[in-house]
Amino acid sequence: MALNRNHSEGGGVIVNNSENVLMTYDHVELTFSDIEPMPDAFKGTKKGSVFLTPYRVIFVSKGKDALQSFMMPFYLLKDCEIKQPVFGANYIKGTVKAEAGG
Repeated sequence: MALNRNHSEGGGVIVNNSENVLMTYDHVELTFSDIEPMPDAFKGTKKGSVFLTPYRVIFVSKGKDALQSFMMPFYLLKDCEIKQPVFGANYIKGTVKAEAGG
């Protein structure tokens, strides 16, 4: 996982030469929980866009925030569940593990 390394100044996403963007979703909300202590960049609900590549998921925040982008490689995602509540929006819930030494 990486923080603030995959966004451009114009609000776009930066991917490697060997990658391509498979899907993009706008109007996405990202929330972090179960982090002790909670850094300022992870507090609150972040709004932005998600970019899906063959190797990772990249969230790019809308507006000026301490968290501009957040990258999650698939091999670090654990216990992912798709939730479809009757009264509310669908969402994905899971755990992102920090990389060793990261």
